[in-house]
Amino acid sequence: MTPLPGLGRHVLPALVVEDDEGLRAYLVAVLEHHGFEVVAAGSAEEATALLRGRRAQLAVLDVGLPGEDGFAVADSLGDDVPVIIVTGDPVNAYAKARMRPDLRYDVLPKPFSPELFEHAVARATLDTAV
Repeated sequence: MTPLPGLGRHVLPALVVEDDEGLRAYLVAVLEHHGFEVVAAGSAEEATALLRGRRAQLAVLDVGLPGEDGFAVADSLGDDVPVIIVTGDPVNAYAKARMRPDLRYDVLPKPFSPELFEHAVARATLDTAV
């Protein structure tokens, strides 16, 4: 895996909220490879506790989480944080995301290729370099 052009060390962390441990570990590894500090959680509630009011530069969120869903996490982050939604139900995710006009998002249907994920990260972070 080659670091993405234009992506270097990031000041703010990336947030990963995914209840599948294997996929969460993969997402964290890719983001760390591209220079991110990563805060990772298996639920929305755990993510809130881990962030402790810190801001994130990017969020990678599963929609189908135990407890609150990924959109609840997105709502708590603010309109300026780009969100990559990973989901097994992309039609529902697109519909929910469109109901939030201020949300900057990309939807990746599971399973997705490593290249597709890296492209989504590059698109999200190049627009919001800190």
